[in-house]
Amino acid sequence: MTNRGKFFVIAVFALMGAWTTTTFLPQPLQNLYERMAVAQEETPNPLDAPKSQKPPKPEVEEESTGNETPSVGEESPGDEQVDPATPAVEGDETNASNEPTDTQETKPLVVSRQTHDQLSMEARGDAPINPMALGLLGAMIGAGIGSFLLRHIETGLKHWDKMPGGDRITIFIGSFLGLITGIIVSLPFQTVFQGTPMGSLVTLGLILGCCAVIISIFRQTSQYLPWETNPISRVKTGIKVLDTNVLIDGRILDLIRTGFVEGEIYVPNFVLLELQHIADSSDDLRRARGRRGLDILKLIQSEVEVTVGTHDRMAGTEKDEVDLRLVKLAKALGADLVSNDFNLNRVASIQEVRVLNINDLALAMRPNLLPGEYLEVKLIREGNQPGQGVGYLDDGTMVVVENGRHLIGSTAFVPVTQVIQTERGKMIFADADNELDPSETPPMRKRSRTSK
Repeated sequence: MTNRGKFFVIAVFALMGAWTTTTFLPQPLQNLYERMAVAQEETPNPLDAPKSQKPPKPEVEEESTGNETPSVGEESPGDEQVDPATPAVEGDETNASNEPTDTQETKPLVVSRQTHDQLSMEARGDAPINPMALGLLGAMIGAGIGSFLLRHIETGLKHWDKMPGGDRITIFIGSFLGLITGIIVSLPFQTVFQGTPMGSLVTLGLILGCCAVIISIFRQTSQYLPWETNPISRVKTGIKVLDTNVLIDGRILDLIRTGFVEGEIYVPNFVLLELQHIADSSDDLRRARGRRGLDILKLIQSEVEVTVGTHDRMAGTEKDEVDLRLVKLAKALGADLVSNDFNLNRVASIQEVRVLNINDLALAMRPNLLPGEYLEVKLIREGNQPGQGVGYLDDGTMVVVENGRHLIGSTAFVPVTQVIQTERGKMIFADADNELDPSETPPMRKRSRTSK
């Protein structure tokens, strides 16, 4: 997606966020504001001192005097008699009229809670909500969500484009089966949470969980699926896939016997078929090589357990070349490819498949020779340059002896002058001018296979 398209998507999310906040947030904010105001009014202020209640007046008994006349009959306790002989005190009537009675103090003003809330809401008014601020906040949140989703969607699309067709089929079928399974499993929960938002959340969670479980099961059992998948290409399983030339070479048997090759040994059916074609060849040399490969495979089966042809569905179609099918198979299984083919090694390295080359192992196991050390070699032919003689060591290393033409057909003890490492192996250069007498003991001897 271009930058203009990304900007458009983020702008759409920002507008959606602004519309959502300005449409749905004002009413919840107003309700929250009113609840907070009511709670604040009902909370007593600790700074205000509580009003002291007025203690009741004690009843004072009047002292009996000589001027008092005895009461005639029974009178109610609330009735008071005024002695006409007693002079009236100025100010008593005023004080009596201003002083509230007990009956007035015990009759508070009663107001219903609903009326009180309505009066409080009218007095407070609406909450101080700024629509522009809400819209700006929603736009910022929407733009952030849009950028986050856009980044993850682009990453998912890149992985989807690089994903093999079999993995796409696995995800599609797994999602479909997970959807059906999740709906069936969520039916009891929908009955329990009927009419509540919790039911929808439980259903969505069960559907996503079932999809993930079924896709994981498909990927773990991908070798039994009828379509080609790439489930564990990044996981090393320790499986060793043998190539045709390794079986014909035969040194793999010695490596297995000595324990240098561990893990499951796997031989594809198309490799076995290629060996059979070579063994049925009309050429005597090719027929001998094919039979040798079949014999080596039989000996390997007698030493360790060998799996034959159970994972060939991951190797592509039969129309592909054997080398290409080997690389696909090793990558799908997360296995190591054992081969002596130099070109196959290059192709597998590009596909991020590790190749165990027995020739490379043989080169690494050759003893190192330093200039000045002596070796024993039998010269068998002339070199490319005048006066050179050529011989070979037991491991196949070529030895070029300068001024050694006259020694062809005989064994010579010559000092090493130079060692060159090439892609095909080592080349050793020696000088016949400093040849030792066979009766003398050189500092170090390397016997050649032709000198025995």
